Parts: sequence; structure tokens; C-alpha cells
Amino acid sequence: MHELTSGGELAVDEILDEAADTAVLACLLALEEARTAPDPSTAAGLRLGAIPRIILAVALASADLD
Repeated sequence: MHELTSGGELAVDEILDEAADTAVLACLLALEEARTAPDPSTAAGLRLGAIPRIILAVALASADLD
């Protein structure tokens, strides 16, 4: 990240925003996969797997760099 920000190409907050967006998308994809799971236990496992992704998205979105 330091290399991207030191050249002025991207600001740190832009990088964090993109990372948060990516984590949210990963969570949504996992939930969509759970929706079409063949059985309830598989669906539950996929939903549980989405939790760390949304936690990461919230942490990235709320990061205070000041």
C-alpha cells in the first residue's frame, strides 16, 4: 500500500474503500452461494463463512487513519 500511496496514484482512503467494497462483494457472493446450496447444513456453513468477510468490510470502512 505504501508504494501505491507514495507515488500519489491513490490515496490511502481510496485503497481502504476498494478493499471494503471487495470484502462486501465476497460476503454477498458467499450468501448467494448459500441461497442455492443443496441442503441446509451446507447453507449454514456458507452463511457462517460470510461473517468474517462482513466484519472485515466494517473494519476497513470504519478505519480512522488520522
